[in-house]
Amino acid sequence: MIWDSHPLALGATPKQIYIDGIQQLKDPQVSPKPDSFQVLPKRPNFDKEAAAAVKYDGLPPLTFKKSRHVMFTNVSSIYTRNEDHIEVVDFEGENSAWLTAVVRDGIVTCINKEYLCHTLSDDDVDVIDLQGGSLAPGLTTFGSPIGLVEIRLEPSTNDGVVYNPLEKDVPTIVGGGEQSIIRAVDGLQFGGRNTL
Repeated sequence: MIWDSHPLALGATPKQIYIDGIQQLKDPQVSPKPDSFQVLPKRPNFDKEAAAAVKYDGLPPLTFKKSRHVMFTNVSSIYTRNEDHIEVVDFEGENSAWLTAVVRDGIVTCINKEYLCHTLSDDDVDVIDLQGGSLAPGLTTFGSPIGLVEIRLEPSTNDGVVYNPLEKDVPTIVGGGEQSIIRAVDGLQFGGRNTL
């Protein structure tokens, strides 16, 4: 198979396919791509994750780290709330255009070039390299079992069947009574694999 760009690059398209030396596409229609599409994608280093998968038999413990102050480097875009909508500040392009953002106690205190934000930080700041990633406010989901189910088709890993008060009385142990309301928050669990 002959590709018009690196096979792992976004939008890579086959130009021609050969099977046993015989050309398979009679009249391939291919749009030429610039030289920048011919660059080999940078492969992340997954050594840490691979070692953890072997050590914990594929299920590393779900732990998180609490940080009061965080500095995000190499930020390509930042999504912010503006009254009733979300705006994006986009810095896509060369790495030199990417910015740094400092968050103190949950509030963004600096968005600028790295050397300017460094002057506002101190020793207790955790540094996270986003490698061209984005920052966004916390997202909310609805109509989804995230936080309620670990393995969707395995009954033992979810919070069970919800009682229907129109069919029979709801037991008092789960909030039964004349005005019983079963809420998802009652079964919500944080730190699950789907949540992560």
